[in-house]
Amino acid sequence: MANTISYPKVNAKSSDLILGTSMPLPNTNNDPRTVNFSIAQVNGLANSPDIATTAITITDAQLRTIGTAPVEILPLVSGYIYQILGATAQAINAGGIVDFYGWGGQDGFISWRNTFLTDAHRVEIPNGQLPSGGVGGGGNETYVEIPIAGSSRATSPLIIGVTSNTNPTITGNPSATWIINVTYRLIQVN
Repeated sequence: MANTISYPKVNAKSSDLILGTSMPLPNTNNDPRTVNFSIAQVNGLANSPDIATTAITITDAQLRTIGTAPVEILPLVSGYIYQILGATAQAINAGGIVDFYGWGGQDGFISWRNTFLTDAHRVEIPNGQLPSGGVGGGGNETYVEIPIAGSSRATSPLIIGVTSNTNPTITGNPSATWIINVTYRLIQVN
């Protein structure tokens, strides 16, 4: 075999191949084999199968009642908690100049609780990033949320709500959708 330092360096493509050993399944009489793996295959293994991202669109009707009826993003999974790894929120406002949702200083949150709790594992969405329902501010910006460590409860859904559990005041005829992407991992607990 040639000295590997003598080969040129290049930028890898997903279709490039790497030489490696494929190990047999346990309890078989098969021998290890020398094979080629694509960069895409190796990269796929690096992305944990335990990590998932879910996208949900919160409708105008849901926004109008999100204070008293928080929206379930992910259903409960018996014996597991949701560890939120990150989230994004993008408001798509479609109302007119005099149309808006008044949030009364509330912030948004994603958590396992349907009410805001300061020591709960969550992400927070500042008031200025909540949908306005009127002209401007929506569609061009995506707010990136960083998780806050805290307590969690097994067998609880993942929910989006607002901190004071108050529905927005409606002025005019606001209209918006809110696109939420949550990246999470399910962790089994006793």
